[in-house]
Amino acid sequence: MGILGIGVDLVEKRRIEEALNRWGRHFSDRILTERESLLCDAKGDRVGSVAARFAAKEAVLKALGTGWNREIGWKDIEILSEESGRPRVILFRGAGRRVGTGRVWLSLSHSREQAAAFVVIETPEEISA
Repeated sequence: MGILGIGVDLVEKRRIEEALNRWGRHFSDRILTERESLLCDAKGDRVGSVAARFAAKEAVLKALGTGWNREIGWKDIEILSEESGRPRVILFRGAGRRVGTGRVWLSLSHSREQAAAFVVIETPEEISA
């Protein structure tokens, strides 16, 4: 196994709350998949849940080394939860092609004021630089 990349992101929950207050569902519908939106609605802290997913998507992009581009958009990265509560990353389209059969490891954390995400993308084989 090789490491394709590592990414970390920290989001001020206040910024996400302001965006949700200003743009409402338009903001969350732009960045969340339908399954993510349902999951965030079910949580007691919707702002924290949206902020954690925002941070996770940013961290995945950093680990991919691509940033937002024509091949990878907000909804090409989906952050769900396993029954245990462990976060799970599902990649679509360009993001999925970039990782292939590799594996994405994600850790999420949030406090009253911030949400953080740390990502490691593991590939099935070594990648030469």
